[in-house]
Amino acid sequence: MQGKRKTWLTVVGVGPGDPKWLVPAAYEAVAGAEILVGGSRALELFRFLDKERRVIDADLEGLYRYLTSVAGRPTAVLVSGDPGLYSLLPWLKERFAAEEIRVVPGISSVQLAFARLGCSWEGASIMSVHGRPLNSLDPYLERLARREILLAVLTGGQNTPAAVGGYMEGKGLGDTVLWVGSQLGGAAEKTALLTAKELARADFGGAAVIIGGFSH
Repeated sequence: MQGKRKTWLTVVGVGPGDPKWLVPAAYEAVAGAEILVGGSRALELFRFLDKERRVIDADLEGLYRYLTSVAGRPTAVLVSGDPGLYSLLPWLKERFAAEEIRVVPGISSVQLAFARLGCSWEGASIMSVHGRPLNSLDPYLERLARREILLAVLTGGQNTPAAVGGYMEGKGLGDTVLWVGSQLGGAAEKTALLTAKELARADFGGAAVIIGGFSH
């Protein structure tokens, strides 16, 4: 009978990208790893550590080959925010056994957004339009129009906050009040309370969190 596989792959949530948002358990996991794998921004958080490093890029098959080549060596995969929210965790779980993987949570941009808004978020619906068509918003917007939902939308790539605002305006929701925050937790953090119509004409970059359906 084959023995239980050893845990060697730790998926670490590094929060919004500023060291002040890293939880102590994340530092411990990274310090105990031989290898750090992550985006350049996440790796930069630990530039003071002398570790073997692998930058995550668009070549995920190359990443898989690399991880299989180092299997068994303590490895930390650094993901932005929290591993449980739109991260590489599902991809890793499809390719490695559950007992090989450990997860260290982090502070997600959604958590920070609701904190900035001063709003509790149990029961909130969370979705992303990064890499997805804007019409994936439709089922949520119908409920948002009826004020039946507290909604957080993660933007990115071509689907910027302005694009979401314009899409909502085109659906007749231009007067819907939204909260938007970009670069949350960093020195360049930008937040605002505005209508979808106003958001369509504003510049919040590409990656942001939009919240609608809250009491105001």
